[in-house]
Amino acid sequence: MHIHDIYYMMLKTLYQFGEFVLSHYVHKCYKTGNTPDKLIFFLHGYNGCIDDIDYAACMLKAKLNNAWLILPQSDQTCEKNPQKKQWYSLLEADPENLRRNPQTSVSRIMDIYDKTGESLLKVSQTLNRELDELQKKYGIDDNKTYIMGFSQGAMLAIFMSLTRQNPVKTCFALSGVVAGKNILEQNLKARPKVWMFHGKDDLSVQYKTLEYSLSWLKQHGIETKAFEFDGLAHRMTEEEMDIISQEILQN
Repeated sequence: MHIHDIYYMMLKTLYQFGEFVLSHYVHKCYKTGNTPDKLIFFLHGYNGCIDDIDYAACMLKAKLNNAWLILPQSDQTCEKNPQKKQWYSLLEADPENLRRNPQTSVSRIMDIYDKTGESLLKVSQTLNRELDELQKKYGIDDNKTYIMGFSQGAMLAIFMSLTRQNPVKTCFALSGVVAGKNILEQNLKARPKVWMFHGKDDLSVQYKTLEYSLSWLKQHGIETKAFEFDGLAHRMTEEEMDIISQEILQN
């Protein structure tokens, strides 16, 4: 076992340790202001961890007032890299990595992501229970709660948001798609606003899938906005954090 995993296992035996608030998952927790009344739940991506999205979290934190910014870390070791984490397997659905091949059609890419529905449902149920616990701990309701994620975390953020009993205020999906749509349709309960952000040079989660995801959301009565960025590959930017913070600050 890697020392990094041992460290986090030790942290999970505690209730609170420094910046980490702990329950089912290890979390990194940022507090802004003296009386936080908003909660942002920010999910990392595949072959990633909370440290990999911390640069974006710090940019966002600097723009917020009176908010909790929570970064949970998956407890699943990544199948591609034992030093990193995953929320669920992608190799099972796409052993040949076709989803990242520019020659693969949008319909084929979405078929691949659709195979992850059962995994998305299982992880979303656990994470929604986790989020419920955090809301109770901090005394914050759904109307002041935001779910956001990057890459696989964006797919999970959408799935989580749409399968909660009640809608959160807004879901922010950065470099993601609507994944597991068949299972999602069967479990669709809430219709929060979903804002999607995507770089036009992104080949990890291909930009050309964006229109498909937007169309699916609109067909299911979900208010959505899209923000597209020239020259941006698979990464988050301060401009995206500006847009997100403005939406949060208006609430």
